[in-house]
Amino acid sequence: MIRLINLWFALLGLGSNKLRSALTTLGVIIGVAAVIIIVSLGNGLRRSTEIQMEAWSAGTVEIRPGGMWGGPVMMVQPEAAYKEGIIAAGGEVPFEPPQPAGLTLRDVEALERLATATNGALGQVEVYGQVIYKGRSLPMGMALGVSNRYMQVYRQDLKYGRFFTEAEQESAAPVIVLDESFVKEVWGEDANPVGELLRMAMGETPQNYAVIGVLKSRQGMYGYSSRSILVPLRTAQLRLNQQGRSQNLSLIAVRVDARKSNEREYAVAQINTILRASRGLAQGTPEDYMIYDSLEYSDESARITNLMTLILSLIAGISLVVGSIGLMNIMLVMVSERTWEIGLRRAMGARQIDVMSQFLAEAALLSLVGGAIGLGIGIAGSYAASQFIEQIKGLVTVTPDVVGIAVGISAVVGIASGLYPAWRASRLQPTRALRHGT
Repeated sequence: MIRLINLWFALLGLGSNKLRSALTTLGVIIGVAAVIIIVSLGNGLRRSTEIQMEAWSAGTVEIRPGGMWGGPVMMVQPEAAYKEGIIAAGGEVPFEPPQPAGLTLRDVEALERLATATNGALGQVEVYGQVIYKGRSLPMGMALGVSNRYMQVYRQDLKYGRFFTEAEQESAAPVIVLDESFVKEVWGEDANPVGELLRMAMGETPQNYAVIGVLKSRQGMYGYSSRSILVPLRTAQLRLNQQGRSQNLSLIAVRVDARKSNEREYAVAQINTILRASRGLAQGTPEDYMIYDSLEYSDESARITNLMTLILSLIAGISLVVGSIGLMNIMLVMVSERTWEIGLRRAMGARQIDVMSQFLAEAALLSLVGGAIGLGIGIAGSYAASQFIEQIKGLVTVTPDVVGIAVGISAVVGIASGLYPAWRASRLQPTRALRHGT
């Protein structure tokens, strides 16, 4: 019953000056709302990163010769580029640096045959150049010469048409598969370019390539441009190579479905052992290739995102500190203004703990009300902000732990801010308190 009485007195005390009580909660409202918004947007950004990394990599392990971007990149032939009018006479031709020993199809075959911890491997050749459609030069990232394992390894889906057949791979057929984003940029939304011809000025002689399929877009963050054009691997090697290095691959992608770190470490170790044997590297000889596990990038991105969210939350927490100081200051003012009331309660038999409980309850109520309002504003603000950030649209959720953080922060701020004023109020002597203001 004593506790209910103390709570009742606390409500009466707060109701005696509604405007001041409302303004006192403002600092708590702003602080809690800021923390909720930042944490929720941070969670949405982390989820967006995970989705994009998974879409880009599909859980693959990639092998490149030498350094990360040290693979053989086949450049546009100057003669062909001048002939097609893509590079003006006297214009600069891209410079290709010396290349390390390239990966070969023999390496891919060895991984396919011996790597029991993987689920398919493919070789890939990257070709930079330009594309012409009906006399118009089109934007392009790169052409990728890939084997028929591409769809399996990267978990891609077709929107229109089909993928390369074995016959087209063997005959180095002039056929291409486009990305949906490339199609939207060139032909427009929902266009189906299957059957169209693109002229690519790459290799000794520019040639027409028939569009046979369109891939659904992936939300890749890193790696290849969404403007990539896929051609059969043998087509890239035989038709688009300018310096006789047709067997060298820019990249080998290996699918590893395992998600546990120890299982992926085993798969990577197995890949490394097979490649060393395939390439004839003696014991103690350093590898002439680099292995990259895509999930490591995902984990690292998640750690960076979490750290940024934590730092921003701490910055937002400064407003909570300011709000708690303001709350403590107001509570001290209230103790001073209500000294006579405190003395009267003590004279009528209230104990020190009753007075202390009353003022602690007032501080806690102010803080909890501010926290509840801040939580509502934070939830609404999180969803509203996510609508203006394309990367996290639809991915922001206010989870129970975020709600718990808001309630916990409010309770801690209220108790911490009201403890000292409540202690001072409880220590007032009844006789001196009753004489206050007389």
